[in-house]
Amino acid sequence: MKRESKTPYALLGILSQCEMNGYEIRKYIESTISFFWSESFGQIYPTLAKLEEEGLIREWEKTDSSGKKKKVYKITRPGLEAFRRWMDESTIQTNKRNELLFKVFFGRHMNPKLLTQQLEEETRKQKEDLKSLKTFQKELDSDWENHPDQEYWSLTLEYAEKLAKLNLDWIEKVKQKINH
Repeated sequence: MKRESKTPYALLGILSQCEMNGYEIRKYIESTISFFWSESFGQIYPTLAKLEEEGLIREWEKTDSSGKKKKVYKITRPGLEAFRRWMDESTIQTNKRNELLFKVFFGRHMNPKLLTQQLEEETRKQKEDLKSLKTFQKELDSDWENHPDQEYWSLTLEYAEKLAKLNLDWIEKVKQKINH
C-alpha cells in the first residue's frame, strides 16, 4: 500500500502563515520546524507546481522593499480549506524509523569504537538542536508573543527540547555500557 505524501500539506500549512518562494519555504523549515519535519528542494518545487495546477496555491510576482521582483506562492481559499480538512480528518502517523536506535539495537555487530564515535556525533547534533530551540523560543517569546499560533509553537518546542534532553541522557547511558 502506497503511503500518502505529506509534503503538499506541509507546504499548504507553511503558506497559510505567509506567502513565500521555494527557497524561503526551505529556509522557513530550517529555522522553525526542522527538528520534526524536513523537505528537500527536490520535494518542494515539484509539489508547488502540482499544488498550483490543482488551484490550491497561486504563483504571483511581488516587489520586495529594494524594488526587486520575485515570484512567490500564496495559498488560495480552496488550498486553505484542503489543508484544514486534512488537519481535521487525517490520523497522526509518526515516523517509525530511527537510525540511532537501530544502530544501538544491532550494536553487537559494530565496532564499539565506531559506535561510540557516532554516538558522540549524535550528542553534538542534539546539543546543537537544543541551542537552536532555545534561540527560537526566545524569538517566540519576544517577536511573536501576540501571534495566534504562538502557544502551539511553544508547545511543539517544549516537546522537542524534552526529547533532545532525553536523547542526550540516553546516549550517555549507552556510551557507558559500551565502554565497560
